[in-house]
Amino acid sequence: MADESADNDDGSDEMIAKVTGTPASPPPSGPPSGPPSGPPSGPPSGPPSGPPGSSGGRAMFGGSAPTPPAGPPSTAPSAPAGAQSMATGSTIVIEAGQEKVAAAKRTVEGDEKAELTQLREENESLKKSMAAAVDVIQEVENPAMPPIVGDGYVVPGDVVGMFATLGRQLQKGGLTHGTAGSFSLLSTTSPGLVHITRQGAALALMNEGDLITGRLGDAAPNRASEDWQIHSVALAIASLEHEGRGACVHVAAPYTTAMSLEKDRYALVPTDFEGRSTFGRATIVDVQYNDMEGYLVEITEALKQTGNKLFVARGHGLYALGADLLEAWGNAAAFEHSMRVLYYSELADL
Repeated sequence: MADESADNDDGSDEMIAKVTGTPASPPPSGPPSGPPSGPPSGPPSGPPSGPPGSSGGRAMFGGSAPTPPAGPPSTAPSAPAGAQSMATGSTIVIEAGQEKVAAAKRTVEGDEKAELTQLREENESLKKSMAAAVDVIQEVENPAMPPIVGDGYVVPGDVVGMFATLGRQLQKGGLTHGTAGSFSLLSTTSPGLVHITRQGAALALMNEGDLITGRLGDAAPNRASEDWQIHSVALAIASLEHEGRGACVHVAAPYTTAMSLEKDRYALVPTDFEGRSTFGRATIVDVQYNDMEGYLVEITEALKQTGNKLFVARGHGLYALGADLLEAWGNAAAFEHSMRVLYYSELADL
């Protein structure tokens, strides 16, 4: 029994020495000299003062006593150094992005201003080019014509130019073709003086050589067409309507001519509102060059039906009147349009 206790004591001392780092006490030199003097004096005074691993245990095994917990800090905690660096880096990135956005905005605004300036310059250049083109077109379409100096009269250059312009417009509108047609004008400076296109004049290519002049009521001047007397009567009637001014345009309008060829038709009555309200009823007069006096009487009566605006010659087109060449041309073009509408409405059996 004593030997077992000695073995146990030796193991405990070595373990304590390893844990605490203190040298173990030397083993006893021999067995105890006698039996123990008696039983232990009594049980332990009480349980250990704390759980295992408490201050007593740490003191036993060489540890230090725990420090009491500290109170709350008196100042607000500061962010760690890494967090401060992260915040500073984010601010730099945001500021750099804002600078890039501002720079891009300035670049875009600068580009827009430069582009707007360029567009304005191009617009001005185009305007100048268009103005120059219009001038060139006007020179081609309305070339300056020299005046015509005759025996006791002068035809101004602008009047000659008006004849040339009207000839081209009538050709473009399909109212005349080649040399078919004629037009005349009362002079505004010399009462009773008549300017009229010559026989066989190419109306789309007129110049000062295609105009001839005569006196109202006189015989036909040299190179005048057989319509001289018809123009004279028409101009006399127009002058009464327009206080001494007058013009007459004869055109071989295709729809009017085609509609007048029907044997049983004695008048052309427009069906569209504009034609009906402007012209009413246009009487068709049979062409009678072999009986000019009777022909002129019928023309005078036919003009009254349309308010002295026009009359229709069967198979020979129409003669339109006006205060000047433009008004006469307008009456001829408007009536031809009405006849086109009438032709298609009859074709569709409306």
